[in-house]
Amino acid sequence: MERLREKKILIMQAPQGMIDRGICALWLEVSGEGFERIHYAPTDSAVHRQQFVNHEFGHMILNHKKMIMPADRVALLAPLIPMNAIVSALSRSSFTDEEEALAEAIGDELATILRKDAALSRREAETGFGQIL
Repeated sequence: MERLREKKILIMQAPQGMIDRGICALWLEVSGEGFERIHYAPTDSAVHRQQFVNHEFGHMILNHKKMIMPADRVALLAPLIPMNAIVSALSRSSFTDEEEALAEAIGDELATILRKDAALSRREAETGFGQIL
């Protein structure tokens, strides 16, 4: 995915304020950083966590446009990211619109590919999507 995006993608657990507002995952860019971020809701399940990330990868693959994030949503990332540094973001809190449904479908396909690639990935073989994380 990083090769496709031509930049590093930092994947990390979301801050509590984001979780409290019902945001499951967030894809964003920060001014002055040469990478993109994906924040995901905490979960004990590695499969669930990967699905949050796969969903955001789905948005990237579909070239969904991020938007300028409202100040109240940016504040949920404080103190991790200064309010004036967010360039654009796409947050996930709804599953009812078409873009979200498409990103989820792509995320499901990516999960299937990852499962198929798992054995080869453990042997450090180059296996398509299995090498992105």
